[in-house]
Amino acid sequence: MKRIVLIATGGTISTRDVDGSGARPFLRPADLLREVPGLERVAEVEPEEFDFIPGASMTVPKMADLSRRVTETLARREVDGAVITHGTDTLEETAYFLYLTVASEKPVVFTGAMRNASQIGFDGYRNLFDAVRTAAADGARGLGPLVVLNEEVHSARWVTKTNGQKEDTFRSPATGPVGVAYGDRIAFFTRPGSRRVLEPRVEPEVDLIRLWAGCDDRFVRCSLGHHARGIVLETFGGGRVPPALLPAIDEAIGGGVTVAATTRCLTGSMWDMYGYAGAFRDLERRGVLFAQDLPGHKARLILAVGLGNSLQREDLKAFLEGN
Repeated sequence: MKRIVLIATGGTISTRDVDGSGARPFLRPADLLREVPGLERVAEVEPEEFDFIPGASMTVPKMADLSRRVTETLARREVDGAVITHGTDTLEETAYFLYLTVASEKPVVFTGAMRNASQIGFDGYRNLFDAVRTAAADGARGLGPLVVLNEEVHSARWVTKTNGQKEDTFRSPATGPVGVAYGDRIAFFTRPGSRRVLEPRVEPEVDLIRLWAGCDDRFVRCSLGHHARGIVLETFGGGRVPPALLPAIDEAIGGGVTVAATTRCLTGSMWDMYGYAGAFRDLERRGVLFAQDLPGHKARLILAVGLGNSLQREDLKAFLEGN
């Protein structure tokens, strides 16, 4: 029987309303395992607690510590995979951080819950059951970190939370799930592309700025005033910004600050056919890098990891475009 380590970080899956004042972290890893019938027939699960916090309290330094913990855990010969319970608010960011920084071929599976343990239809136990089944599945090897909720298996590269209330919130708009948790098996449909893995080191001074119609350069200049080393712009469409931002972008790049662009659209690569100021080709000429198909919060993470690992411009460009 396979041995899976459950690494709990907290989140809604651990919460219960015990006194009518609202749900708070309450269920420890061993508590969760006791409530999932049949799990002992799937795998031998070893519970560990990394943290006991809501998803909104997760930080990038904690993500780096978790990455190191997971790498150490998977290096144990007797361990076949890891399941990580996590708050859904930042689950996709932590999962993507591990996608960038954990090299093991052994399965790493994130899960959580949208309802707390005091609510009717608490989804945490089923999600945990499916996550352990996925981590124990031979087909999960080599896929990179996965996210399993609502009977679907998603790649950490593509998945995002799409609704703040519904159980089917985690989706991969560009690709769809890589598999489904059926009653009798975990079925895998596709395999994500190759990825480059770096050390879990980050540049902390990386900002994210979402653009809007008629915006000016105030937030770019605010970032520069606070000594940002990297700036991610969530641009229009395939990579377009208002002309008012261009002088500040030039100032940033001229001062050694890395500026990367992604789209504020739900999905889509960075490219367009236009020749006017502020369009894709103009930004590329000015030295802006592009994070393909990534939402802004994931683009910020990959830039922070790339800069934290001291990647130089061409290497950083390839890292952003290929992960």
